[in-house]
Amino acid sequence: MTLSNVPKLQELYFHPWKLPLETLTLVDDQFYSFIEYLVGSTLSNLLRVQEINSVPILLLTRDVFEHLFLKINDVETDLLRQELLLKIDHNNLIVKSANRTKIKCLLDILKIASDRIFKEGQRIAPKHLINYSSFAISSATPAVSTANTYSTLTVDDQRNHLLKCIDDWSSLNENFLNLKEFKLEEDNHFILTVKAGTNVIQRSIECLCKSIITLGKLHYKLTPSNFYRHLKSTGCKYVNRLLTEQKLEKTNR
Repeated sequence: MTLSNVPKLQELYFHPWKLPLETLTLVDDQFYSFIEYLVGSTLSNLLRVQEINSVPILLLTRDVFEHLFLKINDVETDLLRQELLLKIDHNNLIVKSANRTKIKCLLDILKIASDRIFKEGQRIAPKHLINYSSFAISSATPAVSTANTYSTLTVDDQRNHLLKCIDDWSSLNENFLNLKEFKLEEDNHFILTVKAGTNVIQRSIECLCKSIITLGKLHYKLTPSNFYRHLKSTGCKYVNRLLTEQKLEKTNR
């Protein structure tokens, strides 16, 4: 996929269905190039310094501009502040309206595209093999696939990929779970099953709340996005318990 096939932001705002669904699976440099194409290099760099490297992570991030107001002293962040923020009375800073509007427009377009996948149950079929990564979106109801689908990766590769995804995701939890010191560790907080069977790969995660979640897939990689959705849902008793304990701890202080 080339960016020349992607309409500009202004056109996508009025015709969001024109966004190629392949863009939802771009990661790392391809993702940052895609963001730069739509909203400019400065906003793309803002995502890069925060390691927001894919559409799912971007959609799950509460406020991409929050980073600029943290006590971080480095040259790159200072340059971003100069470009993206506006100084008002005294030393107060606010995000320039144009920058916040661009991000809001981008998020709206990406959410519409994500909804298209979940509602229509579409499979993204790229014309060329792309090296997809961590947080690629899966279909809402994963299907059992033949082993040939995974021929490019071994079972150990799939397992290691999933564990890295989960580790990265849990490190960003405060953006959407509002939990402090939250970490997901295999065998302590979940049991990961990835086994090669006869013509199929068994793949599931058992949460600490005893729920068993079937893992989805995107092309040749397994993805734990169904597990993320479970953790964010009201049905996960484990996360609900952590939230309750944290609330009680704050109350007792």
